[in-house]
This record gives sequence, C-alpha cells and structure tokens, in this order.
Amino acid sequence: MEFETIINPPQEVFDQLAQLTSDPPENWCFKSEDYDLWKATYDQLWLVTVVEKGTTNFVASVSLTRWDGPDGSLYSIGMFYCKEKYRGQGFGKPIFQKVFDIIGDNNATLTGAVKMSAKYDKVFGFNKCPEHWHWFSSVKCADVKIPDIVSEEYSTKDWTEVDYEALTAYDRTICTRDRKKYMTAWFKLPESVTRVVLNNAGQIVGYATIRPVLNNRFSPAPFYADNLEAAEVLLRDLLNSIPNWKTYETFGFTYPGCNKDPVKLLEKFSEGKESISTVKFFRSQFTKKLIATPDHKVYSVSDNAHQFV
Repeated sequence: MEFETIINPPQEVFDQLAQLTSDPPENWCFKSEDYDLWKATYDQLWLVTVVEKGTTNFVASVSLTRWDGPDGSLYSIGMFYCKEKYRGQGFGKPIFQKVFDIIGDNNATLTGAVKMSAKYDKVFGFNKCPEHWHWFSSVKCADVKIPDIVSEEYSTKDWTEVDYEALTAYDRTICTRDRKKYMTAWFKLPESVTRVVLNNAGQIVGYATIRPVLNNRFSPAPFYADNLEAAEVLLRDLLNSIPNWKTYETFGFTYPGCNKDPVKLLEKFSEGKESISTVKFFRSQFTKKLIATPDHKVYSVSDNAHQFV
C-alpha cells in the first residue's frame, strides 16, 4: 500500500482523527467543528496528515498553529496521533519533524501525554515545564446531583449579558496573551453555553463554556473560577442551562495537579469520591519560555490541543 502526506486535508480526514482521539484510551474532547475553529482563529494552521494514497483514509497526523502577539509568535503542536494498525512503521517522526522545522527558533508549546513527555523533552527540547502534571477527573452524569445549597455570594449571567471588555480583561488574569478572538469563537460554537460568575459587587470572578463533544459526553472547557464557592455556583448554573444534561454519559475537568479544588467540586456534585475517575493526563511543555498560569483558578483548560490553559 502507498501513502501520501497532505497539509490541511478535507474535512472527512479530520473527522476520522477527531473520532479516533475521542475513543478510549485517549478520551480527548473534540468535535468536527474544531477544524474550522482552528482555521478561523489562529494566524495559521498546518494539519499535517498521512493518508492511504488516493483516498481520505487516515493514517497519522500532527497539527501546528501559529498565534501571533506583541511578544512574538507562539507555536502550538497538537493532535499527534497514529492509527493503531500503522504504529511502529515510522509515520510519526517525519511529520513531527516537519512541523518542528516550521517553528524554527520561536517559542513552542504542546501538551505532552504521559508516555511521550520525556521524549518531547529530551529529543525536541520541550524542557520548560511546570512542576505539576495535568490530571483528568470525570464523573458519570447518572451519578451527578446538583446540590440544594450553594453560596449566595455569587451569581451568574450569560456571556452576552456582561461587559465583554471586562470579561476579556478577566481572561488576561488567566492567560497573559490576548485571547479575545479565540474566546468569541469558543462562545459561539454550536450548542455551547457560556456563563460568567460574579460576586455581589458585580465583579467577574470566573467563567466557563460547556458543550457536547463526541461519544455522547459534554465538556466544560474552559472552566475558571477564583475560588471553590464561585465554581460551585458556576457549575450549577451551567448544568441548569442544559435541559437534557442527564442524557449524556460523562463530563470532566482537565486541571493542574497542584489544584485540588476541581476534584472537591466534582465530589460535591456527585455521589462521592467513588463516583469520580481520575487519571494523569498530560504535561504543559515549552521550548523557549514557560508561560505561567494562575493554577488555583484553573478547573479545566480550554483545549487539549492548542491552548496551554
């Protein structure tokens, strides 16, 4: 059989990739729409794929985005995946090297899966890392119960009901790079719901977007809150914004391991610790400069592929 490499292939190739990476054991949270999202929001996207020649049958992939800013360009590598039947045949390394050559001397980031993190560090120089790993904790929707009592110190509004400049200013306390363009695109994704949590003085203290993803799951990503009480109010109102949320299988958070509040939040909204499944998921890795984040506010990162927080 012959193979060919295509950059930014037809949608049906991405759809295969999204489904393969959403299935166990990866359990990444993606949808078909993410391909157009990345094309529209980043300054450039290279989805490098190997397919069976003359077809759209997926073999392997790696994606690269360029995100320009006043401090220069940040490149992000994601979706590095090879279909199981083709593993060990040398498809991955050439396409990874291809995107790494594009990066050159610029800062780059990726989310290093547990089995690959050390190789990214030693071979490709992704050696600027926080001390912690990111973990993924999920709960079955059948085991979820919305608490009768949460804090009265906080309330939420739909993102369209708040001062958008104030919301983007809050986001700059999470990510030092300007994400206004990306935030607007997240909020407008099909079937997504975004709520903003405010204290009694009307100050924004968090926000979250929740949306359905493949395999009948929904994903609260991003999910940020200044404290656990605000997070409880935010999660309650997000769930209440989805009339059929009980029909989904699971939802979960991808969060910095140094932050224990995401698990506490899931415990309060479930039957207890035994209802929650937790695995070590990835590590944020950079080549030139680690971009620090306020980990105590991060209950779930925005994207498993091209955002580091």
